[in-house]
Amino acid sequence: MTELDILNLQSGSIQSTGLYFVGLSFSIWVAMRVSSVVSQRAADNVVMKAIASIYGIGVVYYFNMTLSFYAYNMELTGHRLATLKASGGEVSAASMDFISNVGASTTPPTFSLVPSDPVAYPLLIAILAIILLPLWGPQDDA
Repeated sequence: MTELDILNLQSGSIQSTGLYFVGLSFSIWVAMRVSSVVSQRAADNVVMKAIASIYGIGVVYYFNMTLSFYAYNMELTGHRLATLKASGGEVSAASMDFISNVGASTTPPTFSLVPSDPVAYPLLIAILAIILLPLWGPQDDA
């Protein structure tokens, strides 16, 4: 496999992950909208609250998975480039910078649902709060 092949694989992976990200971003908006509607129109309906909560938690789970796939794709590209370099293949200076930026090695990366970016934690918590608090938090009497 050449450097160009590796970068083409990365490009395809990023495009696929980006499409999932766009779709899940829309799904997050739908979950927030469902949460708002259920809290306004069916505040006493526990079944609807549970269904809206399950949907919201599922969407946030898959959103987190998409973020994890992006990080994994970056690590896997770095691993492939590092392996190519270790096997004596030609690797450009830009790819060497990429390897050092992602901390890649010849050891294959493992996929993890735990976000590697610390900004993902407050983002995911905020999304969950925006979805779940209107459902299960105190309701306005107005």
